[in-house]
Amino acid sequence: MMEFWLFAKVWSAKTWTFLKKYWQIFAGAIYAIAVWVYFKGQADKVKEVLKAKEDAHQKELDVLSGSHAEEIALRDDALAKYHEIVAKIEKEYENKKEQLSDKKRSEIRKLVADNSKDPANLSKLLSERFGITHVESGEE
Repeated sequence: MMEFWLFAKVWSAKTWTFLKKYWQIFAGAIYAIAVWVYFKGQADKVKEVLKAKEDAHQKELDVLSGSHAEEIALRDDALAKYHEIVAKIEKEYENKKEQLSDKKRSEIRKLVADNSKDPANLSKLLSERFGITHVESGEE
């Protein structure tokens, strides 16, 4: 038993000397363990905060995607109405253009019938009413 106490005394003296010389390593290890133990208990709180932020972010994404889909639907409706209106206007334009050309034809026929004896007067009237260029022929 004496040998054990002698061995323990020598071992403790060497250990104490080693600890005095390299105390920073052991202090750092103890500090690291203490921080790990402290933050291990805080990890659940951090997880809860992250979960709450993730849920809030997901709700924002849902709202944004819903409003985006609504805007796309409104845009598509407006585009369809636009194309409808443009087609209607083009059709009306073609109808009016045909009516106008028929009206011009009948007016030209009337002018030709009224001024068949006087071609100079007929060319002046046509140039005034329809923007046709009138060139004097010099034959009067």
